[in-house]
Amino acid sequence: MPRGGGTREQILGTAMRLFVEQGYDKTSLREIAEAVGVTKAALYYHFRTKDELVSSALAEYRDAVAEIVAWLRATPPSLERNEGFVDRMTELMASDGGLALRFGQANPTLAEREEFGTTHVDAVRSLVEALVGPDPDADAAIRGTMAFGALVIGALGNAVLPIPGGPEPGAAAGRTVALEVLAPLADRLHG
Repeated sequence: MPRGGGTREQILGTAMRLFVEQGYDKTSLREIAEAVGVTKAALYYHFRTKDELVSSALAEYRDAVAEIVAWLRATPPSLERNEGFVDRMTELMASDGGLALRFGQANPTLAEREEFGTTHVDAVRSLVEALVGPDPDADAAIRGTMAFGALVIGALGNAVLPIPGGPEPGAAAGRTVALEVLAPLADRLHG
């Protein structure tokens, strides 16, 4: 997600926060410009539409996930690799990258649109495949998916059952559960 402190990055981060807090349909480009402290013309210089904002944020999320996937593929399975994966994902979710995940939770109808929804599904599939291999058995596939889910729920919360204590204890619990779920795979996949 947004890196650095440039106007484009500020617009993108602010827009995604507003889309999560207020909803995509209830947030106008004017509100985004005002929240960033730029004119609407300055915002248009970087992004013409709200869809462009979301597409750009999801592209940055996809790129960040691709970096993690490349690292996973280049690193042999081990407990240390599991920790590296969990730490990289936790860092992504704690950054503005987590806004791309929250966007789908806050705007489920929009997240179902092919352009937006498939970005997340494809990212999860590529992460799990890189984590457990291209032809996992049922146990490995479920463990990889559960580890990702534990990290997401821990870091971002869950609308059905809010995580007690807020983001920090949730992220810590998600990390612990993800590592426990992945532990049996380290030796099995490496051998």
